[in-house]
Amino acid sequence: MTRSYFKPLLGCSLTALMAVLSSHSAHAQSAHAGAAPSDQIQEVVITAEKRTENLQKAAIAVDVLKPNEIAKEGIKNAVDLQEMLPAVKFVAADVMTVSIRGLGTTDANAGVDSAVAYSEDGIYLSHPNALSPVLFDLKSVEAVLGPQGTLYGRNSNGGAINFITNDPANKYEGMGQIGIGNYGEVDSEAMVNIPLTDDLAVRFAEGSQRHNAYNSDGSDNLDAIAGRAKLLYTPNSDLRVLLTVDASQRKSVGQTYGGACPTGITGVAACNTTHYVPWQGLLPAAQSQYNNDDTFGVSGKIDYDLGWANLTSLTGYKQYQFSGTTSAPWYGGVDNFDYVHHENDRFITQEVRLASEPNSPVKWVAGVFYSDETQPVVTQFNYYHTILQTFGLPVGYSQSFPFISTSYQSEAAFGDVTVPLPVNGLSLEGGMRYTHETKDAAGLVNSGVLGQPISPFNSSIATSNNETQSRVTWKAGVKYQFTSQNLLYADASTGFKSGGVNDLPASTGLGTYAPETVLAEEVGSKNRFLDGRLQIDASAFHYAYKGYQTYTFYAPAGGPFAGATLFPTVNSQTATFEGGELDAIARLTAVDTLKFDLNLLHDEFNTFNVLLPYAAPILRSNSEVPLAPKATYNMSYEHTFMMPNDDALSFGVNSEVVMSHLAQGNYTTDSGALGYYRQPTYHETGIDISYETAESGWTVSGYIRNIENAAVVNSVAGGYPNQGPTVNAMIDQPRTFGFSVKKVF
Repeated sequence: MTRSYFKPLLGCSLTALMAVLSSHSAHAQSAHAGAAPSDQIQEVVITAEKRTENLQKAAIAVDVLKPNEIAKEGIKNAVDLQEMLPAVKFVAADVMTVSIRGLGTTDANAGVDSAVAYSEDGIYLSHPNALSPVLFDLKSVEAVLGPQGTLYGRNSNGGAINFITNDPANKYEGMGQIGIGNYGEVDSEAMVNIPLTDDLAVRFAEGSQRHNAYNSDGSDNLDAIAGRAKLLYTPNSDLRVLLTVDASQRKSVGQTYGGACPTGITGVAACNTTHYVPWQGLLPAAQSQYNNDDTFGVSGKIDYDLGWANLTSLTGYKQYQFSGTTSAPWYGGVDNFDYVHHENDRFITQEVRLASEPNSPVKWVAGVFYSDETQPVVTQFNYYHTILQTFGLPVGYSQSFPFISTSYQSEAAFGDVTVPLPVNGLSLEGGMRYTHETKDAAGLVNSGVLGQPISPFNSSIATSNNETQSRVTWKAGVKYQFTSQNLLYADASTGFKSGGVNDLPASTGLGTYAPETVLAEEVGSKNRFLDGRLQIDASAFHYAYKGYQTYTFYAPAGGPFAGATLFPTVNSQTATFEGGELDAIARLTAVDTLKFDLNLLHDEFNTFNVLLPYAAPILRSNSEVPLAPKATYNMSYEHTFMMPNDDALSFGVNSEVVMSHLAQGNYTTDSGALGYYRQPTYHETGIDISYETAESGWTVSGYIRNIENAAVVNSVAGGYPNQGPTVNAMIDQPRTFGFSVKKVF
């Protein structure tokens, strides 16, 4: 039975609290309405390096999104942020995954960690399922580009994405917003902030999003709600204690999974006679298909100013339950294949760190980190079609891989320092982290026939594996602030992504897999010109990557699992990731802003030869890395009309062009060769408009995204190995439009 955590959290009536606030209403001014327009680009403050600093002074590539930028695009969840982050690509399968600069993880096996680190308010999350399914009451989103092995540690080879929400404040304020759109879209957001005493304040917030299926087969719908409560205690100017409770629930039929092949598939004979129509499924989605998530979290943050340094303690507990069944119907509407995935993850983290005072000439941070995770999980594969008899297997053959007992622990100590040199503006940077982690898991490999408790195909084999590893990662660099508005930097760093265990016996040689490692080099420049009206930032990088973790179909022709279908995680060899970004902002006038982003990538598997016992090797050397378009261009323009009474009418347009690239996934054909789907070059355009009142706190806004209605495939996967007709295509959302009304108290 699905548990709902958010109801107790939101039990306190927001309506009643709004009434309290209305008696203490303080009119809030937006970024436009009621404020004199400035012809200078606004300064941005970040915490990506675990200290507060100006984005333009930080020797690190970071893309920052503010809540007003996200809201005007009509974006309500993390997956759609990729439309605003050219270097970031999301895959919205049953388990959301993300890649930065082409580096990421799309492996949903139990215990596999992400190559991108996620955090909410500084609390590290082990898996993207633990993220809130709705974005609400945000302060900012920071996408940190490139390996962050020193400050963020393991599982940050691709970078980090930090979601930062608003804390309680010592004032009465509130906000309510409701929006509607096509596909039955209904979304909401509400917030109330109440100072209980001079040193105690509380903040409640909620967000929700619901829309009907984007695809005519009933898939890609959403029904999500999330809530958060924060309590802030500040007894004096030196001590700050923050407690947070959050919960969410997400329900969805899931992504398209039908007997259809996207155009452009090569190497799969069945796809030659099958046509894929964007946004229309060939067959109805199975009634049993669903993807449900429930999350619950509690965290505490203590900040204390020691006079010579700032002490921070972060304690987090996060639990998520994921339950899903994906069905792939065969031609004619016969259920051919079910994929079942259930897990219950509990994750505890503790971080304690010291950081230099803001005015210290030497900037430094040092700390320790500990995490403990349990993740009992079961995946099951049910095969129904008579074609299985070709392989000597009965109709209704089923395999399940339950991890009954799991324990994943990690400990680390880290430090990072920036030291100024005698040359004015020149500084050296360095950092080091030691990590030790252990992963233990015991499970079963079960096989049998559905509905037949007694069958010659029934078997159960116990598994038990252990992976222990220790790593030292480091960073060394130099930065040169040669004027107050111009910065140059260069650095080299290392990182690693955790190894792990498969639910297979150690005797197969596939019981464990090794960590991924990376050596990264980056140079960059951040600049302001024309009295702060023009900003140009650029960076270039080169990554040497080893041990890429690969999720693969494995059908051994011999040994103890002859004829079975297995899905182990294995390591390949080497890869090269290189490219760069150019970001420009021009404040043409006080009411006109032009932005341009360019992202370039050349990502390639240099040596990719995976040997599997009793099966053909996987040979992908000198091949492209999926989800790594050669170029992505993004341009936007915004104009604000200043109206009577200091109201503001804003109009914006943005356009993105993404070059041809491989979608994530592969097929295994009868000949053993591999075929891939290449997503053709596409472009998407969006328009937004909003009217903000200066005195009454009302905002009315509208948007339209993907005007072209471009059908973008971000992931594909074949069905039963050696049989191509069953195809799973994950598709980004179609053209959407809507409007919302917001009131700030």
